[in-house]
Amino acid sequence: MPAAFDGVRVLDFSQVLAGPFAAHQLALLGADVIKVEPPAGGDQMRNRMLPSRYAQADMASAFMSLNVGKRSLALDLKAPRGMAVAHRLIERADVMLHNFRAGVVDRLELDYESVLEINPRIVYCSVTGFGNGGPRARDAAYDGAIQAASGMMANNGDAQSGPMRTGYFPVDMATGLTAAFAISSALFRRERTGRGQRLDIAMLDVAITMQSSAFAQFLVDGNPGGLIGNSSATRLPTANAFATADGIVLMSATTQGHFDAICAEMGREDLLADARFADTDARRAHAAELHAILLECFASDTASNWSARLGRRGVPVSRVNSIADTVAEPQLASRGVLIDVPAPMGVEHPVRLVGAGYLASEDGPSVASPPPGLGEHSRQVLAELGLPGAEIDALVTAGIVGAPA
Repeated sequence: MPAAFDGVRVLDFSQVLAGPFAAHQLALLGADVIKVEPPAGGDQMRNRMLPSRYAQADMASAFMSLNVGKRSLALDLKAPRGMAVAHRLIERADVMLHNFRAGVVDRLELDYESVLEINPRIVYCSVTGFGNGGPRARDAAYDGAIQAASGMMANNGDAQSGPMRTGYFPVDMATGLTAAFAISSALFRRERTGRGQRLDIAMLDVAITMQSSAFAQFLVDGNPGGLIGNSSATRLPTANAFATADGIVLMSATTQGHFDAICAEMGREDLLADARFADTDARRAHAAELHAILLECFASDTASNWSARLGRRGVPVSRVNSIADTVAEPQLASRGVLIDVPAPMGVEHPVRLVGAGYLASEDGPSVASPPPGLGEHSRQVLAELGLPGAEIDALVTAGIVGAPA
């Protein structure tokens, strides 16, 4: 059976994280994703962004994780002959994805209006920091800057640390997922109407939608939020991080049933009869006292044991794992979220990477090929456009197209 996007051709002009991650989701479902990169250096993630043992081979680990299943065409878009190739690709494409800033895309004449003249059925998706309009449309953006601009940092950290960004890239990755969903929706609509459309994905907008409940608390209730450390927006003392005999657990216990289970497992049923802790309002009012009692109890056993003991009673709790701890979790083996990928160009062995965040009963996400080397498929893609071998050789010789020797 064909995968969901078999026969769909995606031109991925994007670099770094958000855009490539969006195209990666489509590739996992069968789309033919052609990654168009500058011949000199390629995508910044190959070798210039995050440290990796394979950066010297233009195959840094973070690049691998975002580009499985794609084909790479190294093409100089600033050269007229390179742009002519891009136009031929656009004529045959279903989707065009880019993260050029406003102004850059106009100079390249790859704006929506120009592309629409070439291919009226195109689904055209731009991924930018602040969107294609408004006073910040031309501003550059990375994940951390959007965390700051969107209010995320103002709600992450505690009084001692001050506002903090996260240690990973939530805005980039959520923006990629949002773009993939929007593109999928636009392709579905095109099947019904025959018409493509423009999609304008802004990282700032995505960061705000990720915080929709917090924004609702401000917009509706006037609650501005603030730094709460590892506690919960519920302000309940049973929803917090607790040191144990050998590590830390994070418990998100918010209901009376959760509290009953905690008291039973800890052998502190006496707390159930204590008026200070009779209900959620009382527990909030006496949070410091209850928190101190819980800390003393948690210190009596290990993080893993507390996770197992309270988990069996239906309490949401987990040991705070490192990434190495998480990779070793037996649950992952049953989910298939980590996938084995054939050795990419410049790497001598297969690699294990993160796949899709879901399972499907029919024709679900799968790996078609390893992440591509820079220009690995240039000759193949140009031949599919009908360019004769001599013309392809001339483009390579002129440096307009990059291809492995």
